[in-house]
Amino acid sequence: MTRHRDPDATRTAILDAAEAVFLEKGFGNTATSEIAVRAGVTKSLIHHHFGSKDGLWREVKTRRFVDYGAKQIEMIRDAPADPALLRDSFEFYFRFLESNPQLVRILAWLFLERDQDECADLDRHLMAAGIAKLREGQEAGYLRKDVDPRFMLFVFIGLAQHWFQDCPHFLKSFDRTGLPEDLNTAYMQDAVKILLEGVLARTESGSGAKRS
Repeated sequence: MTRHRDPDATRTAILDAAEAVFLEKGFGNTATSEIAVRAGVTKSLIHHHFGSKDGLWREVKTRRFVDYGAKQIEMIRDAPADPALLRDSFEFYFRFLESNPQLVRILAWLFLERDQDECADLDRHLMAAGIAKLREGQEAGYLRKDVDPRFMLFVFIGLAQHWFQDCPHFLKSFDRTGLPEDLNTAYMQDAVKILLEGVLARTESGSGAKRS
């Protein structure tokens, strides 16, 4: 039976249903009719609110990212370009993925369905701001200048995403002897060490770094 709601509630119900079906089947294998049934609305109502299945997919991908992107931009804008910002930004992104497992699965579907071009468009502004901040850190002497900031940022993203996408492989491949119960936090802390010690500017002797 079609549900009768106010427009905002209807949009939310459609997005919730679409996210659930997309995560189960991916974009290519999902029919709009399935989403309509899951949401309790008509297909015409989906087209009214989102225009098409493509438009609905775009909304599903962006809605979980909007608040994170705004807060990360604020961090980048207001903080000095030092190692503390890099650490805080990584931990913020890591915890964001940890609390949004649905987004991690969406990112996996984007990769599987070769939808990265549109995915890049979603956070192009944030990526540009991050690269600019890394370059600022290089010029200030905090970050090593022999590494392209675009690669730095890609490693930053990959270290966080890969953990949540492939943690089951870690658990199957390695024993947990000596590891704490909270594996997420343990990995995050060590990933930060790896990230920072690989990008901090080197002293003339080749060891040590300028720190905040």
